[in-house]
Amino acid sequence: MTAKTSISTTKLKNRRDELKNKRRWRDSVSVIRSLLIMSFTGGIFWFLTLPNWVIKDSQQIKIQGNNLLTDNEIRGLIPLKYPQSLLKLSVIDLTQGLQKKVPLANVVVIRELLPPNLTIKVTEKKPVAIAFAMEISPKTKKAELKQVGYIDADGVFVSNELYQNLAKQPELKPSLKILGIPQTYLAYWADFYSLLNQSAVKINEIDWQNPTNIILTTELGKVYLGPYTSKFSQQLMILEKLKNIGGKIPKERIIYIDLTDPEMPSVKEKEPPKKENKDKKN
Repeated sequence: MTAKTSISTTKLKNRRDELKNKRRWRDSVSVIRSLLIMSFTGGIFWFLTLPNWVIKDSQQIKIQGNNLLTDNEIRGLIPLKYPQSLLKLSVIDLTQGLQKKVPLANVVVIRELLPPNLTIKVTEKKPVAIAFAMEISPKTKKAELKQVGYIDADGVFVSNELYQNLAKQPELKPSLKILGIPQTYLAYWADFYSLLNQSAVKINEIDWQNPTNIILTTELGKVYLGPYTSKFSQQLMILEKLKNIGGKIPKERIIYIDLTDPEMPSVKEKEPPKKENKDKKN
């Protein structure tokens, strides 16, 4: 009995020692793993927060996808202060800031660390109208109608200082013109243009210089609308019904079409030329 008890005790002791060694090994591996993870994380944080990971000026920004706007025009509109940390840069603020200033359908921002730079991919929205307004000429000192910028379908106005590429590509310029101070019509433009764009009657010009009487220049002639109201869609429907008016009244005799009251449209005509009396035969 004593011998068997001694052997059993020895086995138990060896088993305990073996379990303790395994536990020590697991603890050591766990500590080493934690230290490695902490070192790796700390190393990455240190690596990414080095002073080199910043955009020092706009030339470190690559622009892609643009055709109407030049690279430098877009760079000049990017809402960033330099130097700008790549990690602290807000992609959402940058995207929204750009889209408020120029007509861009989409903006994709890509951060690159090696070497540190920024790539901005844009999808431009084409302007739908050229804006004109009265300005004082520095030469004549008189008010003259001059081009002041472009407008897209959503009412984003871009001044003449931009669109240098568009100025070199006249075939890309919109044919529609709008006259007047942009601040008087931009708030209504998106809805106004959406309806106007559906018209079957070709419209070449919008005169918004007098907001109480908007005048359209159309293939039928001048059209008086009065102020912009909820009746605009009805006015356009009446205008379409008058598309064949040329068969009744020659276009050259039409001074303007009055749609200020779409329930009672009228046409202002020129007086017909007076017939000269023939000389009486002697």
